[in-house]
Amino acid sequence: MSLPPLSREKLKNLRSAASTRIRRRKRICLVEGERVLEEARASGFLDYLVFSGEGRAAGRMDPDAADFPGIPGFTLDRGSFSRLSDVRAGTGVIGAARIPPGGEFPTLLKRKDPSTFVFLDGLQEPGNVGGVIRTGWAFGIQGVLLGKGTADPFSPKGVRTSAGGGFHLPLYHGISEADLGELAESGYTIYLAQAGGADLGIVRFGPRSILALGSEGHGFSKTVRAMGQPVSVPMVPGVDSLNVVVAGSIILAEMMKRKV
Repeated sequence: MSLPPLSREKLKNLRSAASTRIRRRKRICLVEGERVLEEARASGFLDYLVFSGEGRAAGRMDPDAADFPGIPGFTLDRGSFSRLSDVRAGTGVIGAARIPPGGEFPTLLKRKDPSTFVFLDGLQEPGNVGGVIRTGWAFGIQGVLLGKGTADPFSPKGVRTSAGGGFHLPLYHGISEADLGELAESGYTIYLAQAGGADLGIVRFGPRSILALGSEGHGFSKTVRAMGQPVSVPMVPGVDSLNVVVAGSIILAEMMKRKV
């Protein structure tokens, strides 16, 4: 079955998604990788597929497209496709997906049930943001709170490293330090993933918890640091620190297992 070429209007729209500002305004993102495409489709946010006209699809319906019934497909010349793609050795398919609406902050204040969230205090690397989302989704937390200066989770790299988790796990955008303070006042206990903090093995995590992860280069702001209880992963002498995603994943796994 032959596929129609991608229109100039659609191509222009997809190219504009490279800009964080325009991506957020238009609420559209690019999706690459079979696993991530499947998650975008399963969540109902995948709008259409673009196949490299000189790659695997070669102007016809790719066999893999049978996995996406009802999703329109288009072809695009190889040069334009390569400039659009964020992956050097991809599958020859890019998905256009709608960005899910973010969670609403006031609903967090009303929750009284046991719940666990992660707060990102200015993480600047999209791959780290995506990695935290993927971990949180896997462990069944209730959402990720995105603080000021945090990289866009729906950048191409953010979407890819989240393995599609951003289409499933509630994300709360623009959470300020004041918002975090309100959550603490409403009964959430805030834990800071920080070297020199209390040994993870002896901490008793509360039923309503927020794990805060600081930026890669600067750590936590003074305000956030004053709100939480530092928690650290025990390490052998001589090891300086862990990657923020690794440390957050280890602490989060224990939080989910040992909440009182």
